[in-house]
Amino acid sequence: MEDLIYLWIRLSRALAAGVKAAAKQMGVSKSEFARRALEHFQVQHMQDQMADLSRRVAKESADAGRSMEGSSADGLT
Repeated sequence: MEDLIYLWIRLSRALAAGVKAAAKQMGVSKSEFARRALEHFQVQHMQDQMADLSRRVAKESADAGRSMEGSSADGLT
């Protein structure tokens, strides 16, 4: 098992009650529910960053391709 550390967070009463209810419904502890939620959030954040990077690279590639269209500077006719 991984080394675990404590993470103290402050939650509104409403959010804490929602976490408690959702964890109970899922049959997990509040800590496990929070771990899963944070892992999900982290994965989603990384996927969003990769998608953004992919869009930027695609745009730069398309821009470069358009700037080269019709160019005979490469020696091809």
